Amino acid sequence: MRRLSQRLSLAAVAAWPLLAAATVPCPPEYGEKSAGFWALGFCVLGVFVLLGLAIPIAAIRITRGRRVARRVAWTLAACAPMLGLWLAGLLVFVEFFTLRC
Repeated sequence: MRRLSQRLSLAAVAAWPLLAAATVPCPPEYGEKSAGFWALGFCVLGVFVLLGLAIPIAAIRITRGRRVARRVAWTLAACAPMLGLWLAGLLVFVEFFTLRC
């Protein structure tokens, strides 16, 4: 466990300069991003959110008429992919729309 902690600490220290590079503003020659670009970015984010919401809703609908314990288990199990899709959408939005010049 100690060895893993040391490796993680070393990785964090090595990645520290990358954090500074991520906050560098875009050069002035790139200008402002258009409204269409931002609309596309928010639409992509919205698609991921809606797909994530569809998973637990589908689990609830599929398990109608089953016992309560089984229904709760399926609904809770559907929350993991929902959160995964939300996180993936946020990462796509940040990577391709927010941090692009």
